[in-house]
Amino acid sequence: MTFNYNYEYLIHLLYCFVHGVQPEEKPDNISFEAVFEIGKAHEVANIAFLEVSKLKTKPDAELFDRWQTTYFHSVQRDSRQWQEREAILGVLHGEGIRTLEAQGTITKKLYPTTDSRMMSDIDFIIDRGNLEKAQQLMSALGYKIENDKNIEFSAFNAHGMGIEFHTDFFTEYMFNKKERYYEALHGAFNFATPSADDGLTFVLDDTYYYLYSLLHIIKHFESAGCGIRRVLDLYYLKGFEDKIDMGVVNSVLEAGDFKESADLLFELEAFWFEGKSSQRDLSGVIESVITAGNHGNLEQFIQKSIEKEKKEGVRFARIKHFLNFIFPSKDYMYLGSEFCRKHRLPYPLCWLYRFFRTLGHIPKSIIKLKAIFK
Repeated sequence: MTFNYNYEYLIHLLYCFVHGVQPEEKPDNISFEAVFEIGKAHEVANIAFLEVSKLKTKPDAELFDRWQTTYFHSVQRDSRQWQEREAILGVLHGEGIRTLEAQGTITKKLYPTTDSRMMSDIDFIIDRGNLEKAQQLMSALGYKIENDKNIEFSAFNAHGMGIEFHTDFFTEYMFNKKERYYEALHGAFNFATPSADDGLTFVLDDTYYYLYSLLHIIKHFESAGCGIRRVLDLYYLKGFEDKIDMGVVNSVLEAGDFKESADLLFELEAFWFEGKSSQRDLSGVIESVITAGNHGNLEQFIQKSIEKEKKEGVRFARIKHFLNFIFPSKDYMYLGSEFCRKHRLPYPLCWLYRFFRTLGHIPKSIIKLKAIFK
């Protein structure tokens, strides 16, 4: 097999993990260091290490130790996340708050071991009326509340543990515009049933877990970009296809105009992790995925937004993005700044507050401007 790029060898290592086959030795034109760094950016370096450790010729001792440490950290992180999850669920359920999980804690169980699928944070869906109570409980557990938007919030503790609380699969509005992902699927608890154990732990129907997971990946792909780990998730999600109603899935994808993105992502997944040839040129989507990193990036978010608006017939899309960058709406600034929202600042003061904050983030502002006029 020929590897022209470092990411291709990383994909090969992941393929070998998935199929339980011996990886090929690294060719001279491939850099172990670069493979490791790409793996970290996409949160798959832990999986890659398991395959690298099988090679006859391994990375130099210093890099091998760093790679091994990354793997050990992923195992420890997995254990701590499960322990913290149980503690938080105990507190929430003790106060009568019902919970639903639909992201990483469920997807992890599709992998050979839960620690092989890294998870950035723990996500819970709760009823909107319980948000304030959940914040109080998390604060009592030593968490700092951030990104409070009245429909969701994040919480972080001193050890870097991140927890996110949502009130549905997707938010209904983004930048004053109704989200098509929300329109495609909302009302999370309507698709779940309570467990017999406590009546507060809700379990999502398989069809809607599959559908939500796919739409979540598509949202990342269409907005700021999605990385290798999310494409690998698609491989394991395929194991659900004999348990679910694909008619429901396909009808939602077609009604919401998600079919093209879904087909493209599944074609990339099959190309990378099933060894299937593709009938289309995948170079563009591969570049998007590789450069996105695991969570996407600001440059892709702006570029994809402009491209989408052009397809929708919006005139002078780039100029409008530039003007929105200079003079964003009050609602946009409220969404992005808890300080402005909390103190109900009028538009002029919001603009001044944002202007001076922008001066402290010049590199980020330059990235935005370059992306707008690229």
